[in-house]
Amino acid sequence: MRHLTEGGARFLVAPASILAAVVLFGLATPGFLTFDNALSIAGQIWILALLAVGQMFAITVRGFDISVGAVAALSGTVGAMAANAFGLPALLLAVPVGLACGTVNGWLVGHARFQPIIATLGTLLAVKGLALLVTGDGQAVPIEAAETAGLAFDAVLGLPLLGWVALACIGGAHVVLRHLALGRRLLMLGSNPEALALLGGASWRIEMSAYQLCGAFAGLAGALMAARAGAGLPTEGAGMELQSIAAAVIGGTALAGARANAWAVLAGAAFVQVVLTGLNLSGVSPFFAQIAVGAVIIASGLMDTGLRFLLSRFSRTCQPKGTFR
Repeated sequence: MRHLTEGGARFLVAPASILAAVVLFGLATPGFLTFDNALSIAGQIWILALLAVGQMFAITVRGFDISVGAVAALSGTVGAMAANAFGLPALLLAVPVGLACGTVNGWLVGHARFQPIIATLGTLLAVKGLALLVTGDGQAVPIEAAETAGLAFDAVLGLPLLGWVALACIGGAHVVLRHLALGRRLLMLGSNPEALALLGGASWRIEMSAYQLCGAFAGLAGALMAARAGAGLPTEGAGMELQSIAAAVIGGTALAGARANAWAVLAGAAFVQVVLTGLNLSGVSPFFAQIAVGAVIIASGLMDTGLRFLLSRFSRTCQPKGTFR
């Protein structure tokens, strides 16, 4: 009963938040409730959604990754250089680049026992420098293939092709969490590391896998970023790590680990994008938009703490009299 209540409450926060934001901006901002604006939001959410789903894996094992924005920028830049050298399909080289960065983070956190903030901050700085180094002077790397714009903007059944690719990858994340042994072990590591040890699982390898998945999703987000811009952008991605954490937590991923749902995280990313788009259409300062995202992150932490407190009280209240723990 408690599991059902917690899951239902936690994973309904993002859809409820989207509804509230749409109503608020619809009343306050002319032009927000239009079909064109809805298509614009639907075309923009996928980079943040992929970063948030990757972040979900790290948070599930009680960690986080503040390097994902820089990893996406490096991955997209390397992918753009590969696409120019070997053809457009080589843009997907961005994914193994992200995977490599995630492996470094996973080894530092899981095996070397670094705190996630230290490990991923170090990776953030190193990756930023590497992105500037590979481009020589930090300039954008234009993608020569003309088909790139079509992949990123031409709608197929309401979504660009790259949006469908991102949606399929988010579906793959759902399958990993709910139907594969790796997903069960990730959730177990977040909830009860001792039980995982009793099953013979090497906890550091599972933790590394979480960060590898986070890095791979950041690499894919970098590929989408490059495709949308038509160029690798080595200096982009700043601030997206915090947005991805906010989207993951609003999407029900518990900061204490062990609770996650990829589709709810997609809804969390949609909420963040709706807020950013609404603020932009309202004509407010971009600095105020940063304040709003910061407030969302704080509210996410309060929501997580409040849910655990209320559900704990509810569990004790519903316990039959005469039952001992």
